[in-house]
Amino acid sequence: MAVGLIEGYDMKLVTPDCFPGADWYRAVVELKNDITDVLPYLNAELEGADYSPEAMVLLWKSGGRKYAFRPHEISVAPVGTREEALEAVDFIVGSVNDIWTRRDTIEPNFEGKKPLLNILDIYRILPKTNCGECGSPSCMAFAAALRDDPGKLQSCSHISERDYGDLAQ
Repeated sequence: MAVGLIEGYDMKLVTPDCFPGADWYRAVVELKNDITDVLPYLNAELEGADYSPEAMVLLWKSGGRKYAFRPHEISVAPVGTREEALEAVDFIVGSVNDIWTRRDTIEPNFEGKKPLLNILDIYRILPKTNCGECGSPSCMAFAAALRDDPGKLQSCSHISERDYGDLAQ
């Protein structure tokens, strides 16, 4: 049986710095060994992961929790109790080890998420008719909606073919 990448760790619960007095914690897993090599495989396997190779960090949201993977640390938040933290940590450590074990069958993804366009950049491409045909009260509101859901692009019948291509990309 293959040995997992994460063979040992220490876990501590910390109160979130940005939410003093919160009723939840962040579980910080201090790893005995470096997991940098698994980050591109996690990026390929964990849907919606946000990988920054330069910063050597991968962020992922799943099941109402946020995970941050760094070379010698994994953090998980929010967790309410020590037992809940242990369960979440066991799950994520098991997932990392599983992905590491299967790495020969996974195409690693070394690319980070493409940053979302700024709402003003989207607005500049729109026709600025404020007609409301798209269901939004203004082109600025449509730009904000479009940033969050590119599928709404077809809702505007006033976008030129060239601008439509630019926005679709």
